[in-house]
Amino acid sequence: MATLQSGARLAGIALSHSPQMLADVEHTQGLKFRIAVEAAARAVQAYDPTLVVYFGPDHMRALAGIAPAFTAVEAATGYGDWNTASSRYDIPSELVRDYVQFTTDNGVEVALAPELKLDHGFGQSTTDLFGRLDAVPMLPVVVNCIDRPLATTSRVIQLGGITRRFLDTSTSPDDRVLVIGSGGLSHSPPSLIPGAHKLPEAERQALITDNMGKAIEAIRPDWDKNMLRLLADGDLDAISRMTHDDIQTAGTGAHEVRTWIAVAATVGEPLDTIGYETVSEWITGMGIAADRELGVEPAVASR
Repeated sequence: MATLQSGARLAGIALSHSPQMLADVEHTQGLKFRIAVEAAARAVQAYDPTLVVYFGPDHMRALAGIAPAFTAVEAATGYGDWNTASSRYDIPSELVRDYVQFTTDNGVEVALAPELKLDHGFGQSTTDLFGRLDAVPMLPVVVNCIDRPLATTSRVIQLGGITRRFLDTSTSPDDRVLVIGSGGLSHSPPSLIPGAHKLPEAERQALITDNMGKAIEAIRPDWDKNMLRLLADGDLDAISRMTHDDIQTAGTGAHEVRTWIAVAATVGEPLDTIGYETVSEWITGMGIAADRELGVEPAVASR
């Protein structure tokens, strides 16, 4: 059993998201990934976390124009993009302020946002796992995965280690902490091209629809499976040596894998692959990985 020094339990899960998944209301696409999500949701429900630490990206919506490497959020609602929820999150603001002070005192400066609208990078996976945005108290940390300069992988790993030490000091033996990362794997959505964030939301979403062919070509299953292997091996040393260009080869959206790396570094355990599938309609390599504490059984074979 993974435990913190405080005696609290600690588990981690990382999973892909894609807003095109929400458009498939009849669930005819990505069936292997959907089965893996259902297995993960059941495991999360059984684990019954008392606190979620969520590492997620912002797609140049809330932080357009200025994007710190890391931003903790004191209060938030859903952005409502791509038909995601626009309700409020349950965020313990004092805990967030303590986290920002602790990380800064220990060598990684994390910005503090009084209130943000968190887009599908947070809302989709939260809803997939919990059913609604305010189901569990959450400490949201936005990891800049879009606008350079991006934090190095080694810096993300450092943040994860500090986050774990913070949880050691801020939790009790009765707590069950779940660390979530959502983003990636390989994808390169046209909506992230320079200047796209200035477009009206409808025009921005249309960029993807109008350029599906190029976006599908950006999926890199070999890269995805290598990344999943490194996480399953718990090889943070190899991950720390990955450069911007090493990630960029899997598309602009692949930089969201930093959220997965943050989870792995926080829990300090290998993340076993639960499921993986390339879904062309969602223009993304869709995967889920979790540590064994969460107890998710591998749901399906990958392809």
